[in-house]
Amino acid sequence: MRELTMKTLLLTGAIVIIVVTVFMLLGLENKPKQHAVVGFSPTASCQFSEGQTTAFKIESSVTAQNHSDVFAGIMSWHVDKLSGDTAQIRASFSNVKLEQDMTLLEERAESPQGKIFFLEVNKNCKITSTAFTKSWEAKTRLLVAALLDNLTFALPKADTSQWQLSALDGLGDYTAHFSLINGSPLQIQRDKTDHLIRGAVDNFGLMLSLNKSTATATFNRANPLWWQSITGEEEISVKVQNEPEIVMLQKFSLHRDEGLFTTIEQVDWSMAEKLTPYDLPAQFSEVVVSYQSYEQAFSSFISAIKESSPRYYAAALEMAAWLKEHPEDVDLLVSQIYAELDDDARPTAFLALQLSGLRNATQALSEMVFDANLSQGDQSRAASALADIGVPTQEVADLLLSRATIKDIAGNSSLLGVGTMVDRSDDPVLREHIIDSLQQQFADTATISDRLTLIDSMGNTADPAFTDILSEQLTSQSDTTRRRAADALARLPSEQAQPVLLKALSSENNSSVSTALIKALKDSGAASSDVVDALAMRINSSDPQLRVASIDLLGAQQTETAKKLLVTQYKRETDVHVKKRIGRYLPAKDLR
Repeated sequence: MRELTMKTLLLTGAIVIIVVTVFMLLGLENKPKQHAVVGFSPTASCQFSEGQTTAFKIESSVTAQNHSDVFAGIMSWHVDKLSGDTAQIRASFSNVKLEQDMTLLEERAESPQGKIFFLEVNKNCKITSTAFTKSWEAKTRLLVAALLDNLTFALPKADTSQWQLSALDGLGDYTAHFSLINGSPLQIQRDKTDHLIRGAVDNFGLMLSLNKSTATATFNRANPLWWQSITGEEEISVKVQNEPEIVMLQKFSLHRDEGLFTTIEQVDWSMAEKLTPYDLPAQFSEVVVSYQSYEQAFSSFISAIKESSPRYYAAALEMAAWLKEHPEDVDLLVSQIYAELDDDARPTAFLALQLSGLRNATQALSEMVFDANLSQGDQSRAASALADIGVPTQEVADLLLSRATIKDIAGNSSLLGVGTMVDRSDDPVLREHIIDSLQQQFADTATISDRLTLIDSMGNTADPAFTDILSEQLTSQSDTTRRRAADALARLPSEQAQPVLLKALSSENNSSVSTALIKALKDSGAASSDVVDALAMRINSSDPQLRVASIDLLGAQQTETAKKLLVTQYKRETDVHVKKRIGRYLPAKDLR
């Protein structure tokens, strides 16, 4: 279990030590707290001038199961150039301490000591791009990218105490919610919500949730207005089927100290490679150069899968890397899917085709979705891979919608996949086309099983257009329909989902549906006195699953009333596992 966990989970926006394997699924966490603002001045912006220098002391650690990865170092900045409202900054690390006890030897990053990288920072103090020279090893790029993710803060507009922006970390896209907690000194709290994490859960049964992510930044209003300090922590729960849950805690801090500045080598900006460090291309060059032929790449692919602790995702990444450099070999992998691959390797081969992002891989998957010579399982895998490959297109959407008219397992997978395309697409025409198609299908569908699949697909879209349809399903006579509708609503924007879920919970009498509603409320980051009142009536339910769900949502509230309810339940609880659950959220001294 330790090997699987450490190889898959150390790539997050707050966790420092980066491995090649990037696992993504849907995750949500608590809404930011409301704060009173004291003495806020409406004029705040980052101030830069050419030649400015500064330095920051950065520390970060991630701990789980008595193992830790640690990073510490001094990050020096030199403002090279101003371009409109953006500063171009040359940077490097010195005095680096890098301990990677949790990370397997072959996944460890090199120290970034002395290496030059480039940043662009706008007037809101947000890092808008990161670039590296070609000499940087891919894992070290990822390491530094994760460190910089911790610094994602944005200053408020005039007379604003709550604001947000879309951001990216190693787990995927998320919404950064900011709260102004003090005006003098200027202090801002950040909470991550609506975290979109894709991929591994469907392929390999990995369950990952971001339990909390909060950080506070203090800004210096003079000379110039940059971060003065940042502190934060992030907690992630990891669960693999039939294995105990692991909780990983990461803490990080930054402190500005001009006296620590170290002179940075002069490197021209033409040397900067503006690649998103989480994209696959940053990892391709490392792998491809070590193989001389497709046969050698395929042999390594199979070996990784056959290891005692299989490296499924690493195998898919490596094969995708090879295909990216040798597109003609897509046909060879496809032919092996049809012929000789065993059950362990088949899902990984489809994932490799997806990760390659190649046009001929898309064409191959399009044909496989309809190929009756393949099993239903393989047709389903082709549909899922097709939905996730590259930039979503109407051609692929129509193909999946067409396959969904065939009522079988692969048809269901196609319908679920086309829902995810809405969430991945920035094209309003494509989004509207898929949304209209799903709504029409739902209106024309009478069977419960088909409606359940459509409900799941609507949830996959994460689009508020489905709020009303899903809300209506919370009053269905079918317990299963109400549960699935709750799950789907949890994936929609929280401002639409939460009122609907809370209203349904107030009148729900079925314990399994109540459990689903409470889990959905937690996933959507619900936090209010109404939530606490609703949980007060369910935390002592005879159903242990309902008690656990209530405990988890109460634990996320962080209010005195919620704390008292947890303490009371702990004292009367007879199930030792449920008592341990309460212990996650309260210190031992409160439970005595």
